[in-house]
Amino acid sequence: MTTPAGGLPLEAARRIVETRLLTDTVRFFLPGEPYIDPDTLQEVPGEPTVIWEGAGAIQPDRSPDVTVRLNDGTGTPVATSGRYRMLTPVDAPVAKGEHSVTLTAAEDADAVGRIWEVDSVERSSTPVVRVTWLTYDSSANDGS
Repeated sequence: MTTPAGGLPLEAARRIVETRLLTDTVRFFLPGEPYIDPDTLQEVPGEPTVIWEGAGAIQPDRSPDVTVRLNDGTGTPVATSGRYRMLTPVDAPVAKGEHSVTLTAAEDADAVGRIWEVDSVERSSTPVVRVTWLTYDSSANDGS
């Protein structure tokens, strides 16, 4: 078991992070090939190929792009694009550039089902959690 100088053994740190931070369920997948629905003659996405699903978290890297004013005068921040971090256990497979990511379960119910694209994966000599950078595109999420 590797122990950084003056710190917790990495395995102990991983267990803490995995139980306290990775509380949502993330899925990364290859999008399915679109096809024409014979009933509607509209292009629809094909069935995705799930690469991995398990414990994780997705966090924004910065503040939202836009603040929408509601009728009651409150502001609701809305991110229309930007970078996010996906955190997964170190033993999870590495997401790749051709993968898309979604949350299948989360504390924030509004985040469930949103889609991000994999940008890059960080490497570390003392990994406690895997960090994958994602890009959010509102056009892939019904404009929101």
